[in-house]
Amino acid sequence: MMIFDSIINIVKEKIRNNNKESWISERLNEIEIHRENFDTLPFKIVELKNVGFLTKTLGLYSFVPLNYMPWRYSDFKSWLAIAPSLINKKFYCKIHEFDKERPSIILNADLPQFQRAELQTGEKYKGIITRISDFGVFIDIGYHFDWKCGSFLGLLHKSQLADNEKISDFRLGQEITTIYQETNDKGQPVFSNDIVKTDWKLGKPQELIGQTVWVNAARQIDNKTVDLYANGKYKAELIVDKKTYPTRYRKKIINAKNELSNGEIINCEVIGFNERKRTLKLNWHSILDTEIIDGSSILNNLDDRTIEKLTTLKKEYSTQIIE
Repeated sequence: MMIFDSIINIVKEKIRNNNKESWISERLNEIEIHRENFDTLPFKIVELKNVGFLTKTLGLYSFVPLNYMPWRYSDFKSWLAIAPSLINKKFYCKIHEFDKERPSIILNADLPQFQRAELQTGEKYKGIITRISDFGVFIDIGYHFDWKCGSFLGLLHKSQLADNEKISDFRLGQEITTIYQETNDKGQPVFSNDIVKTDWKLGKPQELIGQTVWVNAARQIDNKTVDLYANGKYKAELIVDKKTYPTRYRKKIINAKNELSNGEIINCEVIGFNERKRTLKLNWHSILDTEIIDGSSILNNLDDRTIEKLTTLKKEYSTQIIE
């Protein structure tokens, strides 16, 4: 009985091998015809090798040299960085070289095949870090589109990092979300992680002119100076001159500003901006003519002492106007 089972298994294995050989032969014949006809074929990425990718075409193993990929990088480390995200992704090619006897199939994927993508200024995109240098990190946001739109390799310059970021924080192959700013004269995307700088580029703070905004007071470590941030993020300065305040009240306004506690919120009118310094110019005397100075105000979380000072200023200022 055991001998009979063994014979049956040998016969089955031979049939399987014959079927496999027949299937491979049919696929190789198809590849040969496609090469003669210059047909475009789909293939999938299997694994990164030293000089290219191991792939599968019509179910057969094939190979795409890096210089025949749909896009190129300047170094092999960049391919190492994105390779994991390319596994099982489908691209298109033509048969570059074919040896039926060995067999060997070399593909050429350097041909038009991608969907068109319009990058929007100020929008966030996911990307893969492909290279890190002293002046910034290179990011390919083709990853954001699952590589269906090809490669979008650009630079996140160190000057465009967020306040809490530094170049040493990043690693090769890291997934990162960044903001698209523009395309430079070389056709390369320019990225930023600084939301405030991007907003200034888009003109968002400039649009606040004439509006009353909430302003956050941030007291410095030395506890002597107070910085102001309109809407909690745009650096701002109070304009205290004779055009905005009568002479006798300018010093009082400055003192009131300097006595603000860390985290207190006031309400100011935006009257201008300095684009070079990325700073909004504010007029605080609007608070003297409104009901914002109120102990129960949600927007104005000032302490009682500051409210009392500002209320007194409001009364004095109103009297001066009447006179």
